[in-house]
Amino acid sequence: MESSSGAAAPIRGGLSPYNRVVWPDVLPWMDADRARTVPGVARALLLITGMIRQTTLDDYKGTQPLPRTRFLEQPDPARSFAWLFGQLVDDYLMHGNAVAYISARDFYGYPAALRWLPAAWVAIECAQEDYARPRYWARGKEIPAADIVHVQRGADSWCPARGVGVVEQHMRTLSRAIAEEEYEASALADGAVPSVAVIAPNPRLSEEEATAAKQRWTDLFGGPRREPGVFPAGTQILPLSWSPSDAELTAARSATLVDIANAFSLDPYWLGAPSESLTYRSPGPMYLNLLRTTLEPIMTDFEQTWTAQLVPRGHSLRLDRQQLLADDMSTTVTTLTEAVSGGLMTTEEARAYMGLSPVPANAAPSTSDTPPPETETVGGAQIEETEQS
Repeated sequence: MESSSGAAAPIRGGLSPYNRVVWPDVLPWMDADRARTVPGVARALLLITGMIRQTTLDDYKGTQPLPRTRFLEQPDPARSFAWLFGQLVDDYLMHGNAVAYISARDFYGYPAALRWLPAAWVAIECAQEDYARPRYWARGKEIPAADIVHVQRGADSWCPARGVGVVEQHMRTLSRAIAEEEYEASALADGAVPSVAVIAPNPRLSEEEATAAKQRWTDLFGGPRREPGVFPAGTQILPLSWSPSDAELTAARSATLVDIANAFSLDPYWLGAPSESLTYRSPGPMYLNLLRTTLEPIMTDFEQTWTAQLVPRGHSLRLDRQQLLADDMSTTVTTLTEAVSGGLMTTEEARAYMGLSPVPANAAPSTSDTPPPETETVGGAQIEETEQS
């Protein structure tokens, strides 16, 4: 392991420093940055962070939502909420630790601004006898723990104050994916199988004659040209393909893609691996399954940690999941129509659910909810009935 200053940091006195994990017994070497170069890992990260970025953060008191404050809309004044949340979720997955720094507080001492601290910059130290009070270091400087908002993925058994990311947990699987790519690249560059084998009818063909015949073949048939070939009687032309061991590489990479999907708790379908379970489903059930099995545990960790550190007691922060559960238009309209007919929702609530104005634009709203007074015609004039006081 390495310390925040870049020098080797021995584990002594019960302290477990951390900022990035590189295991020397894994070949090729692996860390979070190298793992991101694996296409399956990149796809999993883009899918999970991209889905969660679409959510918004709301403050609830009991079951009542409160007006969304500027802090909840944009915790970092210099960055959008989607960008900040995406970086934190990325660190949560890859490093196991999503760290934010409270850069400003309001009059009452509650956080008013957050700044993302890349997990690769942060070293977490915890004493084994008191791991509930860790110390945080960033680039050689200690940061007060009260100013740190730390969401961790699971816990390291040797230092429970820090989480364990996908890279550390599945180091060998990711290393195998890199090794497969390197082997395939070397096979294509240096060990490629010839496109064709030409067997001459002359059993006493000399090396010079074979070389000349090869060059002649290349001159005539190399490149995109398709010209007729004339050969001596008895000549055999055999197209060649990958060897059986090279052909198995495709199946091995497909199996590795399934392993990467399992590492991120994803159905292999989402990473392009062969899967028949989700081929003919509507978007709604697919996204519901993705939310429950993959996104919900991540979002719950953030919600509960942020609730404990960012808002007063009695309040709770929740991520709006409506955007993640949106189905196609026809299915949504059918479901909302049944909800309105059954009295579960009003028409205004159904329109608000779809992001529309509560009242259609072509409908003139009534100026009063009370019925007009009854009138009586006397001698051709209308007289309103009024109550005698």
